[in-house]
Amino acid sequence: MDLILFSIIVFVVFMLLLSVVIRGAINSSKLTEQLESLNQEIKLLRKEIHENKHIVDKRM
Repeated sequence: MDLILFSIIVFVVFMLLLSVVIRGAINSSKLTEQLESLNQEIKLLRKEIHENKHIVDKRM
């Protein structure tokens, strides 16, 4: 019984450590920073298009 409980505790601790390592690797990735920058630029472009919708309509 003690062996099973110890195994479960070790497994849970291992999974927590693994998730912390993976999350840290993802957060420190350059690709994540670039994707965040791209998302911000897309939001700004959508806002600009929405504000200047009358210009788009006149050209079409």
